[in-house]
Amino acid sequence: MLLFVLIYISARVEVFFSATDGCREQIIKHINSAKDSVYIAAYSFTSREISEAVIRASERGIDVKVITDPSQSEEKFSKFTFLKKNGVNIRVPAYETERRGKRFLTPKMHHKFIIFDKKFVMTGSYNLTASAEDLNDENCVFIYDDPNTTQRFLQEFQRLWKISR
Repeated sequence: MLLFVLIYISARVEVFFSATDGCREQIIKHINSAKDSVYIAAYSFTSREISEAVIRASERGIDVKVITDPSQSEEKFSKFTFLKKNGVNIRVPAYETERRGKRFLTPKMHHKFIIFDKKFVMTGSYNLTASAEDLNDENCVFIYDDPNTTQRFLQEFQRLWKISR
């Protein structure tokens, strides 16, 4: 008799809500415990606490890369310049404005995800801003033990990185 053993590995998912669970603390905890890399794609990045954790990770020798939206990188409270001045590898996509009829449109890098150690991902509506934590109702979803999902996010990050400056 031939015995087959099938092992199904399913992803583990954790869901947090900013109003009740503290997304910011969860994100900082994972940045602080990163051993290899932290890749961030965030439409808006104004959080002082998260930017400080990112700088500390970079100073520890972690491969830190950040992509943010070009329009948001120039906003008053953006941490773009702060991160760059502190040695973080941060870029914005070099999008081209398209003409559609009488309108001129520029794409937005509207993602909100972080890849930790190329092993798991955080995604959701959560922008890396003080408002996301202290004012808005937002969510962050951590997806563990799912290499296919992590690979998809990594491919998207790499695509954006290639078109960024």
